[in-house]
Amino acid sequence: MRSPDRARVALVLVGGTIGTVGSSRLDLFSYHETGRRQSASDLVAVVPELSQFAEIEAVDFRRVSSTALTVPDWFDLLRVVQSLLPRFDSVVLAHGTNTLEETAYFLDLCLAVDQPIVVVGAMRPLTALSSDAPLNLLRAVQVAASPDATGQGVLVAMDERIFLARDVVKAASQWLDAFRAPNAGPVGFVDSAGRVLIDRRRTQPGPVFELPSSGDLPRVDIVVSHVGADGLLVDAAVAGGAKGIVSAGTGSGRTTPLEEEALKRAVSAGVVVCLSSRVGSGTVVSTPGSTAAGFVTGRDLVPWKARLLLSLALTRTHDAEEIQDLFESA
Repeated sequence: MRSPDRARVALVLVGGTIGTVGSSRLDLFSYHETGRRQSASDLVAVVPELSQFAEIEAVDFRRVSSTALTVPDWFDLLRVVQSLLPRFDSVVLAHGTNTLEETAYFLDLCLAVDQPIVVVGAMRPLTALSSDAPLNLLRAVQVAASPDATGQGVLVAMDERIFLARDVVKAASQWLDAFRAPNAGPVGFVDSAGRVLIDRRRTQPGPVFELPSSGDLPRVDIVVSHVGADGLLVDAAVAGGAKGIVSAGTGSGRTTPLEEEALKRAVSAGVVVCLSSRVGSGTVVSTPGSTAAGFVTGRDLVPWKARLLLSLALTRTHDAEEIQDLFESA
């Protein structure tokens, strides 16, 4: 697939901070309220150094805030990526940071390709003083053009670090180094000379899901535990039609006694319940009690990624043991 010279890279602008124009160079926070958005071609023009490393074709998607994306948007984005891969060596997605990790993981779970797919964003708009957008974009293209990125699944390139889509989370609201992988760390980085250094390979690809013909995913809700939680929100999720519930429990996934009772009622009603943790790192493992109750455990996935995997798993099966197997291999 790779040309002997420069890689052919499609740059797809999904939206977010990296494609937003602020009101001034000091606008580091309210820029999203200006309503001014750049095109993919604008981004390429602002970073002419991209052409030193790849032949770039700019592709606009919907240029929306990442918080406004929906599951049908994901489906359409996946189809766009699939349509580009036969013509390009790799694809870079410029995306808003707030839900970047979810989009990256969704694509990782639905694409079975060796070509590099790299997702990138920015914590400051391109128009801001000391914006991280130009260098982040350049580094993402360098990663996408690197042979070492082949076979790694979907990658996230932020702040010169390279992460697997499964591992990465946004761990700070504003700092430039907001993206981290608390349990695994980055798989590599791009050094100051522009060399892509990947020192850890993905051990094995996880399950790959096909999109359901319905055009949407089964509803899965997240319920966060806290002192005094009485299970009302669990019952409300069941009443609202949830097919799955992710419990963001305390510590290793523990909930209040009343929440546990509500989660067991949910299982009795045919809802698949996944136990995860609100703490941000570590794992949630099965115990004899959780297995007997019919609960699935989310291992080291943060609740919103556990929700995504559970939604996709429910397109295949509603059997808790089979879904647990998918969580073990994903």
